[in-house]
Order: sequence, then structure tokens, then C-alpha cells
Amino acid sequence: MPRAEWDRKMITLMDFASISLVALLGAAVIVATLGFPRKLVNSTTAAPEKDVVLLFRDDELLDATQDALDAFGHDLQRLSTFLDALAPDFPDLNTNLIETPAWTGQMISTLTSSLQLDVSNLRGTIRFQLRGKIDSLIQPDNQKARQTTALMQDIRSFSPQLVWQQDRDGKVIWTNAAYQSFAEKGKDLNFSDLNIDMQGQLQKQQRVALTADSKQWFDVTTIARDSYFIHFANEATSLVRADQDRRDFVQTLGKTFADLSIGLAIFDKERQLAMFNPALLDMTKLPVTFLSARPTIDTVLDRLRELRMMPEPKDYSSWRDQFTAVEAGAKNGTYTENWALPDGQTYRVTGRPHPDDVFAILFEDITAEVSLNRRFRSDIETGQAVLDTLPDAIAVFSGTGTMVVSNSSYSKLWSTQTELLLDHRDIKTEVSVWQENCIASPMWTEMRGFVQRLGGRKPWSENAMLVDGRHLRCHAQPIAGGMTMVRFVIAPPMRPVIQKLTRIDPAILARKG
Repeated sequence: MPRAEWDRKMITLMDFASISLVALLGAAVIVATLGFPRKLVNSTTAAPEKDVVLLFRDDELLDATQDALDAFGHDLQRLSTFLDALAPDFPDLNTNLIETPAWTGQMISTLTSSLQLDVSNLRGTIRFQLRGKIDSLIQPDNQKARQTTALMQDIRSFSPQLVWQQDRDGKVIWTNAAYQSFAEKGKDLNFSDLNIDMQGQLQKQQRVALTADSKQWFDVTTIARDSYFIHFANEATSLVRADQDRRDFVQTLGKTFADLSIGLAIFDKERQLAMFNPALLDMTKLPVTFLSARPTIDTVLDRLRELRMMPEPKDYSSWRDQFTAVEAGAKNGTYTENWALPDGQTYRVTGRPHPDDVFAILFEDITAEVSLNRRFRSDIETGQAVLDTLPDAIAVFSGTGTMVVSNSSYSKLWSTQTELLLDHRDIKTEVSVWQENCIASPMWTEMRGFVQRLGGRKPWSENAMLVDGRHLRCHAQPIAGGMTMVRFVIAPPMRPVIQKLTRIDPAILARKG
């Protein structure tokens, strides 16, 4: 653009009073800004609302309004950069400023279709003021910078993490809003165990307590840079407390398991021993060092086999099948076996499944129980053998009328089949059998009532006659537990004459039939 045209666009020199006023205002701005370091300072004073105002001195930005920072980006620091941004709308501005000698108290006003630019030089401080549609000046790069800056501001303002920057000497040089808010609550942000000795690492994670009393914990990630460290802290108090509660619960379980007389072995989903109690040591004779090494279930069963703490299989090749059966049965809760050991002991081994493929194997010493059962069965067999040697027919009924036991003489007298001895038999059924084999008599009803009667009773006896003519002496004797022993005694043979008179005449029986 020719010099003459530029001159025409320049506003004539203001009068002396106006120049003096502008000079005083410029001096006030310079004095106000001299106390700030030469870096970006946000200020909205000395500029009308929505005006873009920038101050440069020696090609360096002194001050700018927020609108200017939003329009040209926060990275704007040089006059040359600013003039490049104005070049599309004011192509001759850079050339004219360079060609124009240093001037003071002058104002250049340039007007386009959408913008008005006022430039003034106040003793070396160049002031730019833009009015109009400022958005037309924003270049794509500046828009991206604005978006990035806005994103960073949002992250700084709304991130729940505590983020701070620390120099190599340990001084905090930058913090985010969460850190500042946390500090404003009176928290002393001196992490008691924070170790920033990276030892050549670029990133380090650690869990530290906020204070020495360990009431608040944080997971801190530290990133090392050339001259500073960046720390990111997430509160982990709930995790620490949950972990402590879990340890306390495990300790409580351990104390509870320690008092159990049942041996307990818990295996995790990797089939490794996760927990055991002292009873397991006493019962299996497995060393503590062996169990503390977290062996697998195969290794544990192998060691039990070596110590002869497992029942011997029929052949050696079935050992592995037995191991598989123990593990599979324990996982689905179907394994329960009695292990008869060579030394005479008997263990009841049971598998119990738990969530996440965890399973437990319980060892219970039932040697005394098995021995008692064997002795009980032996006593029963002995008592039965004694009853079978007696010539009298004997049957014992419970208080409810159920037959408890009988001897062989009873089966022979009443022609009872041996296999029926295992069936449920009661006084009603037996009275029916007695009546079928005897001459009709009301004493059988009395016998039934006596057996089922509650309360105190006295021994009772009565006579009956079998259909074959033999006399039968019936005794009912109350015994312990409300039970009743019924005893049938065959009367000795009568004299021949009397026997003949009392014998049932077959002709009479035939006529009755």
C-alpha cells in the first residue's frame, strides 16, 4: 500500500491535551505492569468489555485481556506471532510498523468490514485494541489450541485425582483443583512414606499413608521428568481397610480352625494348599515346612501315601485314579469315604466345594466311633446268640408295640419265616399270628393291651392252648425303656389218658369245617 494512502488512513494528531491524557494512561499501564515478570498475565482492566487488548514491549507480551487469550491462544508470547495472526485481515500492518520509525503518543486506526484495529505506542509499549467480529481472526491452529487449553482446564478443575508437580528439591510448583480443595480442608499433604527415588525408572507406583497414624491411604503414581516429578494420587483408604478386614477375618478363621479337632485342608483354584489347621498336622503327620510351601493336592496325597495315611488300593496303578476321584469328588461335593489305615485308625474324609473353584478336604478321626459300633454290633450278636439258646420262645416289643428282637424258638413256635425278621412287625400282626395258632381266647386282647399300656405295670401271665392240643404258658414282663418281654413256655406233656381226652378229635374238626 502506498505511503500516501497509509497517511490518509492515519488519524491526525490529537491536540496537546489528548496526547497528554493518553500518555498518562500509557504510563499508568506501564507502571502497573512493570511489577509483573515477563510472562502471560491475565487482566481485564484498561479494556472495554469484549475488547481484545494486548500490550507488547520489545517483541514480548506484557499483558492481555481474557478475550485476547481466548482468541489467539495462551501460547501467544511474541509480537511477531501476533502480527502473523493479523496478517490475513491487515496485510500491511507488519510492514508499516517496521518502516515507521519509533513514535510515541501516536495512534493508528485501521478499519475493515468487520474489524477495527487501534494501535498506539506509549514510550516503547505497543498497545493493540481490536473491536468487532473477533472470531474471524481465530485460525484453525488457534481453535485447536483453545480446545486443548479448555480440555486441560477441565481436567485440572474436575479430575478427582490429586495431581501435583514437584521439582527435584521437593518443592510443590503446581497443583490441580482436587489437590487444592483437599489442602483447603486442613489436610497436611505430607505423605509419610512417599519415596521419589525412582532409581532410573520413569514411572513408579506405591501405596502410602497421608499421615503417620495411617488413617488415610493413597495409591500414588509418580512420573519422572528431567527437572521435575508429576504425582497422581487416588484415595485407597477403603481398599486398605477392606484388605485389613480380610486379614482379620482370615486370622479369626485361623483361630477358629485351630480349635477344631477335624483336620482341614483348603485348596485354591490353582489346586494349591491355601490354608490348613493344626489338627491336620496331628492327624496326617505331614511336616509344617511341607504344608507351608503350598503344595498341590497331588503332592499332598502322594506324601500321605508315603506315610501310609491312605488306604492301600488293590493295585498300584489305581493310585492316580484314586487321587483323581478325591479331587473331582471334593470339587462337586460328592466325595466322602472312610479310610481304614494300616495302624487300625479310621478317618472319615469329606470333600466340600466352595466358590471360585476352591474346595476343602476334611479329615475326621472316627476310630472310636467305628470301634464303638463294632462293639455294639458284637454285643447285639452275642445277645441274639444267647436268646437263641433258650428253649422258651421270646419276643421283645417297644412301648409303641413294635417288635425289637426275637429268638429262634419264637420263630419255630409260631412258624415265622426267617426273612420276615427284617420286616416291620408290631404287636397287632403278632397277635393275629398267635390267634391263628391257638384256640380262641380273650386273653390275646388282654396281651395286646398290656404291651401298649403306658405307665406302671406288673408282670402278667395267662394260659392258652395251641391247636395241636399243647398247653402254652404266656408271660408278659415289663422291662426298661417301657418295653415288654413276652415269653411263651410249652407245658410238659399230660398223662396219656388225660391227653387223649383233651386231644382234638379230627372228626369234630372235620364236622366244623
